[in-house]
Amino acid sequence: MPKVRKLGTPRINYMAAMFKAYRNDRGMTSVDVAERVGCTPQNARVQMSKQADKWNIGDLKRYCDALSIPYEVAFREASR
Repeated sequence: MPKVRKLGTPRINYMAAMFKAYRNDRGMTSVDVAERVGCTPQNARVQMSKQADKWNIGDLKRYCDALSIPYEVAFREASR
């Protein structure tokens, strides 16, 4: 019997939603975030859209510092 993918609700990316909300709240673009983090805008967009299990602690802290996000909030969203 072939394996089939379980059809259901799509996986929600809570990390991407959190970063987008904080970025919009502060009126920043991905270019502004990239400048504060020290990478290219494309890399910042790709990194912020990754699933929580693909982040490492150093990158998470760096992006939290750039967007003034408390670590506790980011770690809570990452564990969802």
